[in-house]
Amino acid sequence: MVTKSYKKFTSDIQFTPDTYVIIGSGIGGLTTAVFLAKAGKKVAVLEQHYTPGGFTHAFKRKQGLSWDVGVHYVGNMDETTELRRIFNYLSADRLDWDAIGDPYDVAWIGGKKYEFVAGKEHFRKKFHAYFPEDTEAIDAYLALLDTSAKRNMLFFIQKAFPTFLAMTLGRVFRKLHSRFSKKSTYDVLREITDNESLIAALCAQCGNYGLSPKESSFAIHSIVVNHFMEGGYYPRGGANQIHKTIIRHLQQLNVTVYVKAKVEKIHIDHQRVQGLVVNGTTYACKHVISGVGVHTTFRHLIGQEKIKHRLQKLTAISASTAHLCLYIGLNKSAASLALPKYNVWWYDTQDIDTIATATVVGDETTPLSFAYISFASAKDSEWDREHPDMATIQLIVKANYQDFEAYKEAPWLNRGEAYTAMKNTFMKKGMDLLTKLYPQITPHIIHKEVSTPVSTRTFSGYAQGEMYGLTHTPLRFQENKLTPKTAIKGLYLTGQDITVVGVAGAMASGILTASTIIKWKMRQQFKEIMTAH
Repeated sequence: MVTKSYKKFTSDIQFTPDTYVIIGSGIGGLTTAVFLAKAGKKVAVLEQHYTPGGFTHAFKRKQGLSWDVGVHYVGNMDETTELRRIFNYLSADRLDWDAIGDPYDVAWIGGKKYEFVAGKEHFRKKFHAYFPEDTEAIDAYLALLDTSAKRNMLFFIQKAFPTFLAMTLGRVFRKLHSRFSKKSTYDVLREITDNESLIAALCAQCGNYGLSPKESSFAIHSIVVNHFMEGGYYPRGGANQIHKTIIRHLQQLNVTVYVKAKVEKIHIDHQRVQGLVVNGTTYACKHVISGVGVHTTFRHLIGQEKIKHRLQKLTAISASTAHLCLYIGLNKSAASLALPKYNVWWYDTQDIDTIATATVVGDETTPLSFAYISFASAKDSEWDREHPDMATIQLIVKANYQDFEAYKEAPWLNRGEAYTAMKNTFMKKGMDLLTKLYPQITPHIIHKEVSTPVSTRTFSGYAQGEMYGLTHTPLRFQENKLTPKTAIKGLYLTGQDITVVGVAGAMASGILTASTIIKWKMRQQFKEIMTAH
């Protein structure tokens, strides 16, 4: 029987000179750890939180209720896909997935309903029916998604190239990709249609990357839409099964994941990693892989004064959006309450860009103009067995970190009356919308709570409470230093900042980082993945 495979970090721990120390136990870091360990490298993973997994972890409350904090669905998880094969490899075949079915997303935009269904031709048929006068534009859009998929793949592959290839072939790949990445989503869509209602509907899932159509690069839009084109899936047993199954595999590979291991500094001397400060104690090490984001790595763990100009450019890319989340617990099952498996994208109007700048704090009488609503207990086929006669809901909105920044140093659960009042304002607005859309839940609500951007800051370490690392604007995709290998010898990056947002994006970063370190030794592992049954 496999026992718990992570433990509390203590001061007597030492790292051998050939150990690769990974900061952060998100999917990027865990993926890197598996591939390195399978290649015979010594690896240790450090997590500042009391539980590992990054945004794949879950938390519990009274009556046995639990909620995921960051994973609401994943695309491309059919048993035949490469992505599914990779997750099978990472988890040693322990991780199962439930298909959400059709529709997997429903958007309500200004009172009109749009269903997102699995399969490109099914998508085409649906949107042809919604917009019969715009069928040519819809077909052109789907053709653009096909073209961008190929160029996106080349763009990410070149991030693992050695210097010579990066400066030659990599430059060609980046130029091909820039046709899409340098333009906003809105600008690209306006080239094929002037129907603002169609543009809004096509962009209804933009919350998955945290930017409105006029702000986001079309590259991230195409990546996310292509990722979910074959439908949505949910990890059986909850999102925390993703990291739990991978960590069990790491234990078998003699890799320890340490919790309560707060990395406070990366020691750099002559542009070379010399060690880490963990929980106030200095440890010598030569190889560090940071999975905690570009801003945290270079601004806080190293310090701007210690990095060269070309690395300082990375920190000029702004952080992504923060969020507020309302967590609801119910004393009746999702099925008996007729709660859906699909996610809901709710917009008051079709002006998504204006909605993206709206504030949710302040006057209680101003209703929400946007919400993303997820029903994890309805998606998970094991939920009812573990939590009979219970259900959960999450309602998420975009938030401004600046509205909450004054409370960043206050202790968790004791940030004062003004902070609590802001949370209550959002809670009331969220409850008003939820009970309007699903009035049947009203007598069955047994738990309500709110997380804010400073909650995210506390538990993830992201300085501005951001969800998606660096923001996915055109500028992000023009920066060619967002690669696993840095100009500091011995320092590597992994996680969503060097690829894109999401579980699949973070996993891809782990593969790129491992490929950068062990190079051709990855071939054998890829062969195992592709030939596995």
